[in-house]
Amino acid sequence: MDISLLVATWNNSKRLAITLDAIAQCRVPAGVTWELVVVNNNCTDDTDAVVASFSHRLPLLLVHEPVQGLSRARNAGLAAASGDLIIFTDDDVRPCPEWISVYWAAFQKRPKGHYFGGPIESEFEGSPPPKELLEVAPASVRGLDWGQSERALTASEYFIAPNWACPAAALRSAGGFCETFGLNPASGRVSVGEETDLMHRLSALGMIPWYLPEAKLKHWVPERKCTLGHAAARAAASGRFSGETAGVAFVGPRLFGAPRWAFRAAAQSGVEALVYFVIRRRDYKPYVRWLYLREYIRAARAGRPRASGNGQR
Repeated sequence: MDISLLVATWNNSKRLAITLDAIAQCRVPAGVTWELVVVNNNCTDDTDAVVASFSHRLPLLLVHEPVQGLSRARNAGLAAASGDLIIFTDDDVRPCPEWISVYWAAFQKRPKGHYFGGPIESEFEGSPPPKELLEVAPASVRGLDWGQSERALTASEYFIAPNWACPAAALRSAGGFCETFGLNPASGRVSVGEETDLMHRLSALGMIPWYLPEAKLKHWVPERKCTLGHAAARAAASGRFSGETAGVAFVGPRLFGAPRWAFRAAAQSGVEALVYFVIRRRDYKPYVRWLYLREYIRAARAGRPRASGNGQR
């Protein structure tokens, strides 16, 4: 098998149907064999019926993962996939018709030593959020675009879940997704970082993240995610992830087990956020930065760094 396209889903059958319809319209190069692996992660809606309705249009493989958790679902999909190239996406996207072809061409040109990703354009359920909110929103809300040139990403750039691909052999070497991280409605809190963790391990193996500007897709963003509350929750979750994964790698002086610089930065951001609130300035960056640093410090002080490692079963 040449390509396995992997979609994990949980109780989102209406958007999944739109996603499957868009994938069915993608052009696949002649002679390329592929499969679409859909992982039902303990859904209670009509997901299976929706998937079955596309059986005449798509080379589908339906996998059931009864244990809740996005990372666990993706690992279940990886275990079932047989393609040499794994393309990851979400259940609420609309890729361009050339999407699969662009990834395959890149893989043919760079079959080893690279993983790939493309731009994401947000499709908002309602009106686009105001500028001051987009400035602090996660990339899953505001979208992602690293320009019009095909190139290696810099150290500060990254891919996100709806639009990236990697050779299967490299994913196996890296150990798949760490199931400690990732969204899980059963956990009672927002948790993120599963792709970041895996991509860090890929980079540690010498893999280069390669940006493909023509591998475009549109990502649906519901109104409930276009809020300061959502941005704040994601920032806090990112802070926890950073504090947990840094572990003993902290350098420099510490205070109560966490880097001293983090306390200084958190204090500065907190004061700035309070001033902005008092003068009614609509700039949320200090507040969101304070939340990130607060959770970073808490995770660092807890002294329980979660090591990145093999998450596959």
